Amino acid sequence: MEQPMQSLSAAKILALWEAGRTQHALDRALTILLAASPGASRGELADLSIGERDARLLQLRRQVLGAGAEGFAECPGCTERVEFPLDIAALEGRAPSRPPDTLPHYEIESSGDIIRFRLPTSHDLAEAVAAPDSSLALRELVERCAGQANLPNETVEAISQAMLQADPAAEITLQLSCPVCAQEWDLLFDISAFFWAEIAAQAQRLLREIDALARAYGWTEHEILSLPAQRRETYLELVAA
Repeated sequence: MEQPMQSLSAAKILALWEAGRTQHALDRALTILLAASPGASRGELADLSIGERDARLLQLRRQVLGAGAEGFAECPGCTERVEFPLDIAALEGRAPSRPPDTLPHYEIESSGDIIRFRLPTSHDLAEAVAAPDSSLALRELVERCAGQANLPNETVEAISQAMLQADPAAEITLQLSCPVCAQEWDLLFDISAFFWAEIAAQAQRLLREIDALARAYGWTEHEILSLPAQRRETYLELVAA
């Protein structure tokens, strides 16, 4: 049975940031989940479909930082920085509803043939990103999941679309509008990159708190991180007073 994910303590956030800062984005996603998944191996997490992986990242983000978030993007029309609210719980709702740790197979008909495929995993993406361009990367991904090589272009496209329909959480698109020039566009939301940026910011804030409190009180890093966040904040206010 799948174990519930654990939240990330201050000490875990620091360790996670140190482990992931030199990793590829695909590896970082797994490193985040591994820190919160007791009893799970990295290989088991890499076997999850991308939608299930991202659904777990959304769930963990909500546990650690709450359901609300603020995002920003650059307007493609006027380059204005556009800020927008994010409802993490609502994004979680796009996750596939199926038993955990299962990768069911699907079928489509293309050019008169029945093609059977499974959903992409982190293993598949790791192979596909090595391709020299996005078109070849998509083909590599689809052919791995279909277990067939040299598929016609129209079959590759058909399977790609069927994958998105079967695993909607694997590609979350946000509709944005610029308040300055009224430009509208779709933004592909990457929870792995978004959450990692938040973890990095949290880790750097924690390091500043450790430095300030260690200088003021002579406490060790372990002693400081063992304090509740509100207690640390109170001591920091006293130091600054």
